[in-house]
Amino acid sequence: MKAHSKHIVLLTISDLFYEANIHRKAHSLKAAGYQVTIIAAYHPQLNEKLWDGITLVRFNLPQGPTPLRFAVFVFKALWHVLRIKADLFIAYDYLPLMPLRIKAMLQPCRYLYDSVELLMGLNALEGKPLRKRFWLWYERVGLTACQAAFTVCASDAQSLQKRYPKLNVAGFVRNIPEYIPSHHSNTTFLREKFAIPKERKIGIYQGMIFKGRGLEELITACRTIDALHLVIVGDGPLLPHLKELVKKWDMEHRVTFTGMVPFQALKPYTYSADVGFTLINGKGLSYYHALPNKLFEYIQAEIPVIGSNYPEIARIIEQEKIGITVNPDDIAQITQAVQQLLLDEHYRFYKANLKRVKNKYSWQKESKKYLEIVRKVLK
Repeated sequence: MKAHSKHIVLLTISDLFYEANIHRKAHSLKAAGYQVTIIAAYHPQLNEKLWDGITLVRFNLPQGPTPLRFAVFVFKALWHVLRIKADLFIAYDYLPLMPLRIKAMLQPCRYLYDSVELLMGLNALEGKPLRKRFWLWYERVGLTACQAAFTVCASDAQSLQKRYPKLNVAGFVRNIPEYIPSHHSNTTFLREKFAIPKERKIGIYQGMIFKGRGLEELITACRTIDALHLVIVGDGPLLPHLKELVKKWDMEHRVTFTGMVPFQALKPYTYSADVGFTLINGKGLSYYHALPNKLFEYIQAEIPVIGSNYPEIARIIEQEKIGITVNPDDIAQITQAVQQLLLDEHYRFYKANLKRVKNKYSWQKESKKYLEIVRKVLK
């Protein structure tokens, strides 16, 4: 039964330009009959047609220091939520919790915590006890009036429930793309765009370029593998260092940096690669529990995966037999895994398994869990 009278507001610091996850969730809510509003940061190049039927309320944030950006977000977000009446607000990640907690004090409202990353285990907070203590206080206070929460994987849900025993952790909703027919598969997009020789397999990494994503280790591991061309899709503070590394080792003819690609334009990149990498190696619990969207994008593109031997990533790769898991800090292991995966017999084995399981992981199925959590909170 569709709930046409219900109004749901998603609140995020993101500017939506690269936010496939929010896009999927917002459109699932809309398709279920809800009126949907998103309060977010402003991006001048956002394609608003992708958000048809969804009300966008956007505001500018300063490009200066991160603390200033966060503070401005909290005040501007509070200003907007106080002016909006809705049946349910959803905090996308931890920053929107405080504006919603303050709103709940002044104007009774329901809100839900979409815990995109486990705050207590963020890699960026490791070794910074004062900063970590502040943000955990921020989260705790923000959750005191929260009706329910959910995470992106089972491990995170268990950890969040353990930290906040009184919080209703309603489960987890994985960050999985929509399933589409495989008409994108076997394209030559990357080869043509970047003049990659046919004799080389294409390995792809897509995502933010930060420490803890295993990119230095990946490039180092592939120094001696002439049969592989790496394509790194994304941007971030580690990018200049990686470019220097590639130049230093004379790998510029075998490593391509594409920069950021909007989510709606990403599929041809993924579908024209041969191997996908998700070698998260950060120190925080959030990284150890990670279950990144890129893993599911690789599965739907039918490209074998080399991933971290961390619990959530390893469970899917090993259970479905779609690639190889390694210690992401062990460069020799990564090198060996690439060489092994590129062998024809092994590669064909993983490809066959990917064809078998790719329909199993789709937003069409995962969205049912998301909508059920929302329905329960609204009741």
